[in-house]
Amino acid sequence: MEGTDRFRLGWILVHSPKYADPKVSIADELRSRARKPNPLWHWRLANPMKEGGPYPVLFAYEGKVFANAVAWVTRDVREDMKRRGFLFAFRLTAVGFPRRPVLLVELDLGRRARRHHSLIRLDEQTLKRYYELGS
Repeated sequence: MEGTDRFRLGWILVHSPKYADPKVSIADELRSRARKPNPLWHWRLANPMKEGGPYPVLFAYEGKVFANAVAWVTRDVREDMKRRGFLFAFRLTAVGFPRRPVLLVELDLGRRARRHHSLIRLDEQTLKRYYELGS
């Protein structure tokens, strides 16, 4: 992954119900954090990402994209988060929410849209389609 990061436009962060708190909406949590300057959004991968940015990111849960942001990858995370397995985070700016959530299947992702819980590469065509459908 390290060699290809610089060629990626960004990612769709597909949240797993396994890590979601059933009492708190992921969208509400993101809205709350977005009120603060440069909030962190922690993520888990077997190999942490290389630092850098800016990257466009989309946030998806339960088959729908519910938000977008500009993000920088950082490995500067608190020790308690590292112990919980979060070795890197996305530092967010320009967090936005579409008028209506966009279904992953509407983004023409093919097989990547089916029950995927992790990162999906984001290309220009997918990002453009997201903005068209979400406005």
